[in-house]
Order: sequence, then structure tokens, then C-alpha cells
Amino acid sequence: MTPEELVIGACILTPDSIRFAAGVLEPTDFKSKTHADIFRAIVRLRKSDEPIEPFSVWTKAQELGAKGIEVVDLHRMVEGVGSAEHISFYADQVKEASSRRKLAVIATSLMREAADETRHPSQAAQAAAEAIKNLATGGAQRMTTKTLEAILAVQEDHDWLIPDLLERGDRLILTGFEGGGKTTWIRQLLICMAAGIHPTTWNMLDQPLKILVVDAENTEAQWRAQVRGMTAKAAAYGITDPAPNIEIYAKGRIDITKDATLGEVHRLVDEHSPDVLAIGPLYKMVSTGINNDQEAAPLIMALDSLRDRGVALIMEGHASKGNSQNLVRDLAPRGSAALMGWPEFGFGLHPDANNPDMTLVTRWRGDREAGRLWPRELWRGGAFPWTGDTVTARTRQNYLGFNDQQTAA
Repeated sequence: MTPEELVIGACILTPDSIRFAAGVLEPTDFKSKTHADIFRAIVRLRKSDEPIEPFSVWTKAQELGAKGIEVVDLHRMVEGVGSAEHISFYADQVKEASSRRKLAVIATSLMREAADETRHPSQAAQAAAEAIKNLATGGAQRMTTKTLEAILAVQEDHDWLIPDLLERGDRLILTGFEGGGKTTWIRQLLICMAAGIHPTTWNMLDQPLKILVVDAENTEAQWRAQVRGMTAKAAAYGITDPAPNIEIYAKGRIDITKDATLGEVHRLVDEHSPDVLAIGPLYKMVSTGINNDQEAAPLIMALDSLRDRGVALIMEGHASKGNSQNLVRDLAPRGSAALMGWPEFGFGLHPDANNPDMTLVTRWRGDREAGRLWPRELWRGGAFPWTGDTVTARTRQNYLGFNDQQTAA
């Protein structure tokens, strides 16, 4: 008698043992398709509170497409098991054999993908790691619950990169008017983080962050021209020179939905182990538009595969077309509505109609978690191109050694 036959025999002999077997096994864990169909039939009979004995099981199994089995075979399994006392042991043996087969499939798939020169090795490794993780945890299809009591007993466990602002896995999309300063603010955020400066309060961090930039729009020459002064100031104010902590790829448009390109970005993540990945703008990372959910889905899946590496994502998006006079313009990302509900934070820089030196940081989606230290207003000038309302007057005056009357007021 095989372990699969012993499981089936025990379930028919003592139907109360089915819950023990079903708690460990899925029909797909049986090597024999016939045995899988029989086990599926047993579980369905149990759920519908129908009799479970050799003939009823055989009849239901036939309905499910079982072949090569007769009622006498089920009688033999029942007689062979003798007792259902060891049902958990039999089920564990079937599960172990199933896991070994699945592991062999993963290994074979990994070898095949490793030989595929159109896919980067890091992509194949990530897919294999995810499959092994699912195998080790019993598979993603198995759902478990916790009581509310158990959930409330756990203290908040943020994996902060910057306390009260940014944690690993966060996704931020910034949009704004053309020429309104969104690219500059993103660069300012990155350079401050890399210098060990809190990017929105300008207080000192415990340590600088490592930044990876994949810029699909700007060139290295543009980076040199636009961040040299900002970098020097951050080096003077911060705990370290930010320049060595920022790795930049700036070679123009990419298509991150293609396996080879996504694999290269994963390789950069492997190579540099960043805390934050700044990538975009979104519309220059696909070869088509992002006009509907179907077009957006491959982009979102690609970006989420990078997010799963434990980085925070900061991305630039483009709002719908308008002009400088249209101050009620929708700042949500242009294209698919799926992009609106996807990130943790969605901001748009909106010029203040009454003050040309001020920009409003407008939420085009509600923050997933309230209380983060993102500013609601930005003022031009100060230590850096933008000064947020999250920077206190004391910080501006005493710690950074300058006195901007406009922003200190």
C-alpha cells in the first residue's frame, strides 16, 4: 500500500479523519491523478454531508473524471489501512513526496531559464526563490486567519528607511505642471537622503541612504548641470558627501515591461543594494501608452517586482495636459486609472495662484497611512531649491545657518 492509498483508505474508513488530511493536502499533492480525483471526491462528499463509503466515493470520483479505478480497489484500500489513527503520518508522507516533485520542477525550470540568453539570471533566480518560498510555506494558495486579538497584540513594526516618512516597499508617484519643479524636488529628496539629511524636515538621519536612479528621460550632462550646487550644499550640511551614495543610469527611454530590460534593472539592484530606487518618468518606461488598465498592468507588475526587493520606489508621472493658466488642472497621472490606486503616496505640485514662489503639494490620492511627514507647501529658495512647511524655522535658522525671512515668517 502506498501512502496515497493509505490516506484514501483512512478517510473512507473514518470520515472524521478527513479534516486532518485536508488540513495538510491538496488534490494536486497526489502523484496519481486517479488518487487526486478520489481525494477530491471524498472532500466534496464531506462538505455536502453525504455518505462516505467505497461506492459513493467511486461514483463521485467517476463524475470528476477518475479512470482506472473500481469499487473493489477502494475496498482494498480500506482493508489495507486497518485504522485511521495514523492519518496525519500518511498525509505528511504524501506531502513530502509532493514537495520533492515540485522542488525538482523548480530546479528543472531554473536550469532551462539559466540557459535562456534572453532572460537575465537575476530574473530567473528571483522566480525560483519565490517558488521555493511558496513551497516552503505550503504554497500561496493556502489561506490562514488570525483573531483580531492576536493582530492587536502586535506592536507597530514599520521597516523605516526614514522614521515617520518612508519605509521599505513604499511607492510614491509625483506629478505636476511642466516646468513646475517636480524633477528638481525628486532630486533634492534623493540627495538629502544620500547625505544623511531627513529630506522633508532637514534634521539629521542616523545614517545616509543608498540611492539607485534609473532615469529614462534626462542625460548625465543634465544631471551635472542641475545638481552640482545642491550636492555641495548637502555635503556641507549633512553627515556625509551624498555623491558616492547615488548610482545613476541615465541613457534615455527604456521598456521595463521587456524581460531583458527588467532583468538589467534587477541586476543593478543586486549590484548596488539600494534603499531607494528612483525610476521614471513612467510614460518613458513602456513602448506603448498607459491609457488603460490592460496597458498599465505589465508596468505595474514590473515595478512591483522591484518593490519586492525591499526598496522604496520614487517615481515621476505626468499629469493630463494643461497650461500655466489652468490652476484647477487634474494632477493625477495621465492614462490608466490603475496608477491612481497603486502607490502609497500620490502628490502633484500645484502652483499657488497668489504667490509665484510657493507651490502646493496636492494629494491626488489619499495617503495609505496618515501622519507621514510629507509637506503640504513648498517655498522656492533656502538651503535647497525647495523648502517645505515641514522644515521648522529653528532648523532653517540655527542648524543650517541661514535666515530666509520669507520662509521663516
